[in-house]
Amino acid sequence: MRPIPILILILMAAAMTQAAAPDTLFVEVQSGVSVEVLDWGGRGPDVILLAGMGNTAHIYDDFAPRLARHARVRALTRRGFGASTHSINGYDQRNMARDIRVVCDSLSIARPVLVGHSMAGSEMAWFAHQWPGRARAMVFLDAAYDHDQMGELDEIASRPTSASPRPADLSSPTAVQKWLRRTRGFTAPLGEIHALLHFGTDGRLLDATSSSTASGLIRHAMPTPPYEKVKAPALALYTKSTLSARYPAHRSFGATDLTRARTRVSLDRQWMATQVASFQQRVPHAVVVVRDGANHHFFLTEAAGTAMAVGVFIKGLPVE
Repeated sequence: MRPIPILILILMAAAMTQAAAPDTLFVEVQSGVSVEVLDWGGRGPDVILLAGMGNTAHIYDDFAPRLARHARVRALTRRGFGASTHSINGYDQRNMARDIRVVCDSLSIARPVLVGHSMAGSEMAWFAHQWPGRARAMVFLDAAYDHDQMGELDEIASRPTSASPRPADLSSPTAVQKWLRRTRGFTAPLGEIHALLHFGTDGRLLDATSSSTASGLIRHAMPTPPYEKVKAPALALYTKSTLSARYPAHRSFGATDLTRARTRVSLDRQWMATQVASFQQRVPHAVVVVRDGANHHFFLTEAAGTAMAVGVFIKGLPVE
């Protein structure tokens, strides 16, 4: 047998690691309102990925193909963001949980495994409250918090101004990617950047595709999540902030911003500890893992390990 040239081996390896683009469909969740659903395929339990505040389903473009080795994976973009309908109402937690249920019904998913990042944890709790027993399991990716209290932290400790983007940081999709990596510590998939921002033919930013109104309405109607209603198997992965993880560019901060950053991280750590204790008390059967120094978007910075951890949890679910 003739040896395969090394260049062909390299190209084959690259092709194997390149994620296939997901199928896209739109599900009408109420008259005149449709949400974007991405489908990466896979075999196993049905997983619905839910993005954090301000993100779309495309934030999972790199993570989802890894998880698809363990499950059938889909993700949805909540109303008001990306390609989903920017409705004028419907942003309370109960209704957005209802959007998730309607998507599951439309796709004939009887028992979804809900996997949510950040603010999505609140929607998952309201899903459990309104449809007991519907979720097969829930995975909280730094998401099991009482998000209505986060405004209090912003009032106590303002965020560093140095983390704001400059015009050059918004000059192209790749520039935005580099800015996020430099200032937030993670690399957003290009699909997510294009889903959130509209660029001209010259590559420069024209406007945002997501509604600031939607974000404001969601924050305004953010009651305490009913985590005690989560009876399904649950995995809660938390990140404990550090200065480097929260503000990767902190070495370039001026004195005022550096003080703000340190104060914010200290308060975040205290707040996180109380939130973990509260969640454990309200959901005593949950598996809780706290990771010191991990990035809030650890499913991007540590995609392989996170997908494996979630996959092992899913594999251990009772057979249905």
